Amino acid sequence: MGVSAPVPAAARGSRLELPRVLTAREAREFGLSRGTVAHAIDRLGWQRLARGLVLTAPGAPTRADWAQVGIAMGGPGAALSGWDAARIIGLGAPAPSSPRVLVLARTGDHRVIGGVRIRPTRRPYGTRLGSADHPELAFVPVVSVPRAIADTALDCRSFTAVRGLVTAAIQRRRCTPQQLAAELERCPRNGSAHLRRALADVFANAHSVAEAEAIDVLRRSGARPFEANVPIFDGAGQHIATVDLLWRELRAVLEIDSREFHFGEAEWQHTMRRHNQLTALGYAVSHYPPSAVRRRGQAWGAEVNRWLDARAGELGLG
Repeated sequence: MGVSAPVPAAARGSRLELPRVLTAREAREFGLSRGTVAHAIDRLGWQRLARGLVLTAPGAPTRADWAQVGIAMGGPGAALSGWDAARIIGLGAPAPSSPRVLVLARTGDHRVIGGVRIRPTRRPYGTRLGSADHPELAFVPVVSVPRAIADTALDCRSFTAVRGLVTAAIQRRRCTPQQLAAELERCPRNGSAHLRRALADVFANAHSVAEAEAIDVLRRSGARPFEANVPIFDGAGQHIATVDLLWRELRAVLEIDSREFHFGEAEWQHTMRRHNQLTALGYAVSHYPPSAVRRRGQAWGAEVNRWLDARAGELGLG
């Protein structure tokens, strides 16, 4: 965490570095009296953040600083949750879902202190220490991945952000859909609609954000009933592909192909071979990038519907 600001003479020469957020106990361990701390506040730009807690640096406190305040004030078992915990885990959008850091506590009252919200909860939560390599919050106690995701979702107004968080956690094997579903059942219903909808997409076999967005658009556009992530086999029972969306009666396949998987020649050749195998089996195959779904929305859905209607006409299905 590094030395933060001009250091009082009483602390100079110490083998330890002053933390940015200094507790009264740590001040005593550094040999800093109350008068020395008061002098540093008056002359060196230190700031009082809460009772018994000072920021040993000028300038506005960061979210990491408020997280340290919350852990110190939350008592035994306090742990970081919500967006800040998700980011430590390597998940979540760059922008915070809430203006305040969330710290859970096992006892005490609900408090808001500056940029941190300390929330006591009866819902059990496990904790673990964060990475020693984190530049600002080394060894901070954090909640489990499912709890961090659930608490982030409760504070987030964007369904797209919640769905992206859920999908990333599952794809990166940070947790399972079942673990998230169990956490969802324990969390308050108020504010949980985005998380419920995102998990419904997961259990409906939407394995990526792009596929889930496509499914949403097609449902809103009144598309014919379809299936998601369906394995296709040839006449000998050999697996050919697992397609994104399938209209079984029409033998029509729609693929949402992200460019990130087609940078190399080998990946492109695999996609083409897969396409040719499907068409050889009598499937009509259409490919779209995720950007087409996001930019065009209902216009894209209407285009797909016209393609499906034409396919039905070809097969005499009306």
